[in-house]
Amino acid sequence: MSFVRIATIPLAVSSVFLLFGCGQGENKPEQTKDKPAPTAAAKSDETKHAGWWCDEHGIPEAECSMCSPKVAAAFKKKGDWCDKHDRAKSQCFLCDPKLKEKYAARYRAKYGKEPPPIEE
Repeated sequence: MSFVRIATIPLAVSSVFLLFGCGQGENKPEQTKDKPAPTAAAKSDETKHAGWWCDEHGIPEAECSMCSPKVAAAFKKKGDWCDKHDRAKSQCFLCDPKLKEKYAARYRAKYGKEPPPIEE
């Protein structure tokens, strides 16, 4: 075999990989314009609401009227709603700052330490 013939084989193989790829990305879900890949911030938001405590609002997550439309609807149905601050009146730390201590006490009872600072 001549040198030219031997040199063209690797060149041909590499050209095929460049044109068609190696196929390792075929099992990845396709991204569309309508549904972009989740960003690090979006993943962070998902995990924020996965625990018992809502760090953002200082209330147990399952009771947070500011995070859950379903919970908010239940509070509104009971007539427990602060229209001014768009949250349950029984969770409105802006109208009644003493409520913040009530929820902080629940956190301390469960974890034995101070709750994280409210992000709001």
